[in-house]
Amino acid sequence: MNDPAKRAELIAALADDITAVRRVHPWEGVGLIAAATLVAALAAIALFRFWGGILTGEASPYFWITNGLLLLLGAASTVALAAGALPQVGPRPNAPAWAFAMLGVLPLAAVIQLARASGAHAHQGLADPDAFHCLSSALAAGVVVALAAVLFLRRGAPVALARQGWLTGLAAGSLGTLAYGTTCPINGIAHLGLWHVLPVPLAALAARVIVPPLIRW
Repeated sequence: MNDPAKRAELIAALADDITAVRRVHPWEGVGLIAAATLVAALAAIALFRFWGGILTGEASPYFWITNGLLLLLGAASTVALAAGALPQVGPRPNAPAWAFAMLGVLPLAAVIQLARASGAHAHQGLADPDAFHCLSSALAAGVVVALAAVLFLRRGAPVALARQGWLTGLAAGSLGTLAYGTTCPINGIAHLGLWHVLPVPLAALAARVIVPPLIRW
């Protein structure tokens, strides 16, 4: 199209369809996901009551290590997710992958402890009566976090949809488990290392499938 008049008409026609939008800022996504985590924690406390042992010193070192690693993974995934809501080039941060690898030490420690336990204790550890409750409650809390993440991503323009799906699941699984964990009084490594970690990969796998179609633009 070499005719300046026709070029100007085309540009004018395209400009007529343009609608100004407010720029999305990564910190908004971080704030929204943090608020969703707080809402999930308050809902869990309302349903199951806050575990007072956190404040009275009853919580074991395993409790603090597990929840500290969940917080680290949740924070790393949230920051990476919020940054990915905008088109960008160049290397992407791999902090979530490292944080997830660190969290993976806990199931290994739990399996080692169960393997070294006597037959009766090992069976009781694997047949944990609270396992399903913790797993399902953590995943339910994670749904609240995932909804906040999806709402934010839909306002942006993410290009790496598969990666954003993984990050949404990692953030939702870790922060949802962290939120529910304020109510769980079981603080042994066998329980925490299995049933407070398993929600993370399950949420990541589910979000990898569910989230990309929801945030495609």
